[in-house]
Amino acid sequence: MYGFLVAVGLVLLGAAAVSCGGGGEEPPAPPPAEETAGDLGGEELLEARCTECHNLDRVKAASNTLDEWASTIERMRGKGAELTDGEADILSVYLAETYGP
Repeated sequence: MYGFLVAVGLVLLGAAAVSCGGGGEEPPAPPPAEETAGDLGGEELLEARCTECHNLDRVKAASNTLDEWASTIERMRGKGAELTDGEADILSVYLAETYGP
């Protein structure tokens, strides 16, 4: 009798899981960060990501080439700046155009 009750309980639990979406397909995953890199422009990335750790005085005082900015951004990523490769590219171009030689 006990085994029968356990079996009925498992069937009911399984039915409840399926009706609540437990047995269905998983929702689609969000797009990779690389695909959403264009959501923010260079200025927005500068404000959103770089000011988490420091103010922009050093950025505004610098006059670097695209390669120098790219190198600086890679160094900052190594220290924890959260930028995708696409965002780093966008930011490098923005910085070179705005704070270049």
